[in-house]
Amino acid sequence: MLIHQQLQCWYSGTPKEKLGHAFALHTLLQDNPPIEGVLEEALASLQHSCEQLSQQMTHMHMGALCSACASQANGGCCSAYMADNTDSIQILINLLLGRNIVLREPTDSECCFLGPQGCLFMAKPIFCLNYNCTHIVHRAAPLDLHQLEQRAAKVLGQQTTIETWILDHLRPLFLEMP
Repeated sequence: MLIHQQLQCWYSGTPKEKLGHAFALHTLLQDNPPIEGVLEEALASLQHSCEQLSQQMTHMHMGALCSACASQANGGCCSAYMADNTDSIQILINLLLGRNIVLREPTDSECCFLGPQGCLFMAKPIFCLNYNCTHIVHRAAPLDLHQLEQRAAKVLGQQTTIETWILDHLRPLFLEMP
């Protein structure tokens, strides 16, 4: 399969298909170039940043807030639409961080990656890192919101660096395939 066709598979399709691609990529990365050195250090740094973001989100009670909002008729921000915008590489990064990612079914209008305590991802999707709904903004103290935004920006930057590394290292593997 040509690399551009493979890229399309990783960034389109259903959440179930993307999860399947992520598991296959996880196996491929572990069976080929060892995950050591630069990627290992980047993942450790990302994990630390994600933990800081998670602590901030917990402090702000966002897990319960977002889960309650998602259970509403339109699914809120954590809707099935958001799950559709998650890609295989982002799921792969979570697998590399040791997260157990499963689809919650049936999902109705909610994100299939949302559990009772909030998002299953340690490394959040781009939209989730960049957007704070009015419920969050109105409930948050200005300092809390500022810390949330700073920590989310740091995670996003690190995730982007790791995604670039992964794509750069996967490309030659797929170019060699018949």
